[in-house]
Amino acid sequence: MHADSSLTKHENELSRSLRQRVNSAESTQDVQNAFAAFLRDMLSRATGSEVVLDEGDVRVDPKVEDGFILGPGITANKDFAGFLERSDLLPILRRQAIDSVNRINHLGKNTVRAEAKIFQRPDRKF
Repeated sequence: MHADSSLTKHENELSRSLRQRVNSAESTQDVQNAFAAFLRDMLSRATGSEVVLDEGDVRVDPKVEDGFILGPGITANKDFAGFLERSDLLPILRRQAIDSVNRINHLGKNTVRAEAKIFQRPDRKF
């Protein structure tokens, strides 16, 4: 099986859902959860088995070049690390992280409005 074509197919099938979840996210945690679910689904489809990610296995980070950081639960796992080297998953994650990074940056600039939605007060106008 050719890894590139297979992963691109999965990316195309999963990216719309990720984009919708990210665009409707009301907190950075929502964005983190959406991106982690995308990675989990990509790995599950690519490996053919259920993948469970622990907190910290992947994190969207606007301050790093790729837009995300993979934790030791993935990088220290021989199976995942080998898979990452042999596949085009990292370029796919870089592409998909762009919207997540942009959403986190947007939420960071609009925290007052986001918090007003979450913690509603009758005397607030937003």
